[in-house]
Amino acid sequence: AKADFDTRLKVITEWSNFVPTLNGRNICVIPWCEVEECEDKIKERSAAESAAVQDERAPSAGAKSLCIPFDQAQFPAIEAGKTKCPNCGRDSKKWTLFGRSY
Repeated sequence: AKADFDTRLKVITEWSNFVPTLNGRNICVIPWCEVEECEDKIKERSAAESAAVQDERAPSAGAKSLCIPFDQAQFPAIEAGKTKCPNCGRDSKKWTLFGRSY
């Protein structure tokens, strides 16, 4: 189960890759700003973009934050003023897992 989970964990830094990765039944790890309003927008935006996909088998639920991993060292270093949240463009604080509940 852990090996399967690890293959589905995808590091994403550009919004253009977020929804396609999510639609591939993966968990997106993004550098996130930790702003609650941004999380709400990620859910709304990912749901809207998924609904726009013509394939009726594609899930239409929006992504939500799943957790902030304790071990941040497994991901690239977040650089102050440089690493931005792919949704809102604010400075990122932590790598955070986003996914859908099925």
